[in-house]
Amino acid sequence: MKIKAILFDLDGVLIDSPDAIWKAHNLAAKKLGYPTCKREEIYRLIGMKWDDLIAVLIPEADIELFKKTVNEMNKKVYKYVKLLGNAKKTLKELKKRGFKLALVSGSNKSYADEVLNKLKFDFSLIDVRVHAEDTEKHKPDPDPILFALKKLKVKPQEAIYVGDSLLDYRAAKAAGVNFIGVLSGVTMIEEFLRNNVIYVIKDISELLKHLDHGELMFIRKSVAAIVKYDGRILLLKRSDKVATYKNQWAVIHGRIEDGESVEKRAELEVKEETGLKVKFLKKGKMIVFDDRTLGISWHITPVLFEAKDYKVKLNWENTDYIWVKPEEMKKYNDYLKLFEKFVVN
Repeated sequence: MKIKAILFDLDGVLIDSPDAIWKAHNLAAKKLGYPTCKREEIYRLIGMKWDDLIAVLIPEADIELFKKTVNEMNKKVYKYVKLLGNAKKTLKELKKRGFKLALVSGSNKSYADEVLNKLKFDFSLIDVRVHAEDTEKHKPDPDPILFALKKLKVKPQEAIYVGDSLLDYRAAKAAGVNFIGVLSGVTMIEEFLRNNVIYVIKDISELLKHLDHGELMFIRKSVAAIVKYDGRILLLKRSDKVATYKNQWAVIHGRIEDGESVEKRAELEVKEETGLKVKFLKKGKMIVFDDRTLGISWHITPVLFEAKDYKVKLNWENTDYIWVKPEEMKKYNDYLKLFEKFVVN
């Protein structure tokens, strides 16, 4: 289905404010005689309504007094905050392509206005804004996202929510919208992947290359590690704990980061998922496979190994394995036809 709207969180997505939030919080805590917190303690809560965040970190705090004091401290730390991901240019291009845009944040509107005005943000780029005071429930509850969709007159499956935290992901999932995690905020890629977040980008500037004629077509570079033993090919049955293609037969796959050695990544994936010791045989040309249902364009580099043994030790990613003849691979999964020539030649 075509994507009609893109919804954005604020902190860590449009502005690089998480560190400033932490510093202002601790400056206020020191001034009022409350305990300070570690960066990671506040990072896991960013995205919540501000009152709720304070109540979690300092239950004994006078919330109104604390908020007033934080606002005083903001003057010291927010002068270093900047827009992220070439935000003005990115949002302008998304508008040009016909997308409706919304800001859905757990922050108060007055806070967002103050910060974004200082950064000379163009508010005309945003069609709808939802802040803490607009809904009774807040992230990870889906209400703020659903409220924005209602105002935009867009169905959940026609929207994307872009966030930097697992709170954002849970809210998006509960609302039934696609979620894209950005690494410009509080969450590392490993944490996103551990929680089955399928789409992850560096910052919002990368959105443009993942939206093809209004469709979400996320480019994912991966390696297909194909293991051979005594003329047979190893297939693994994926568990229901993985993010994609649950309970399906496949070869070994792994994500490739820019600049990473394909061969080393493939061998590491084999070791992690099977425990096998292998010998490198050859690397093939990249294969492009578009899964429009999932919204991913897989850019797959196949690598063939020879195993020194046939006994496999499965990790959590797979539940079963089987050794099959090369010509039998496609019987277990149609996509395995992609590797037929590579394996045989």
